[in-house]
Amino acid sequence: MDRRSFLRSSSALVGGAALSSLAGCFGGSGSSSPPPRRAQVFEGVSLDGRQLQIQFVSDPRVESRVETTEGSLAVGQLSPVGVASAQKGGGGAARGSGAYGSAPRGRHGWAVWHGGNNDDDWRENHQDELRMYPAMIGAAGVAYLGSDQRYEDDPPDAGPVPWDKKWENQQDGESHTVPLSEAAPSDAPREGWYRVGTKLVGEESGADFGWQGADFEIDNEGTWQIDKAWHVRPRV
Repeated sequence: MDRRSFLRSSSALVGGAALSSLAGCFGGSGSSSPPPRRAQVFEGVSLDGRQLQIQFVSDPRVESRVETTEGSLAVGQLSPVGVASAQKGGGGAARGSGAYGSAPRGRHGWAVWHGGNNDDDWRENHQDELRMYPAMIGAAGVAYLGSDQRYEDDPPDAGPVPWDKKWENQQDGESHTVPLSEAAPSDAPREGWYRVGTKLVGEESGADFGWQGADFEIDNEGTWQIDKAWHVRPRV
């Protein structure tokens, strides 16, 4: 039996119905807050038994607002996302519970923290400021964030956390296999919430785009499986 628990996107998950969200939880149509940035970082995150498997894309991309000088793109003057921490609220405290079912979905079918109804409108109004940049994964890490109750009470913002395992100078398309007992250092695997984070830097400019991550819940119901997953990114 195939015991790998994959997190993959599907046309049903990323269709129009899945992109709708509750205004009270995810910013609402009247919100002027920028949406979470877009990025292409993870090829997939999966479980094979008690082994956490992380696969990065071979061509990372990250969205940022830019400045221009005399009408030409000043790549060295990026206004990089991730400098300011994402705000709590609007999908913060409830991130691990009821908000998951109504959250918009990203390219893997993962829920998008701070995603909202007005994201497309905001991008349309700021389209001249936005670019997708080639990026490199300067570092990556895995951390155990705690039990389901602890995570629901105080989910961490987008950004770095105290990593239980960390890698520097990642290669494009690189993959890692991490036993759960190392991802959450203990004598035995632990249920609860985990984060896989990546620090992105501009491939050409060297701009610091800060950290983003994927938070996911791991349960043991006879077999170890991933139950929920969130894209947790700074606002663009």
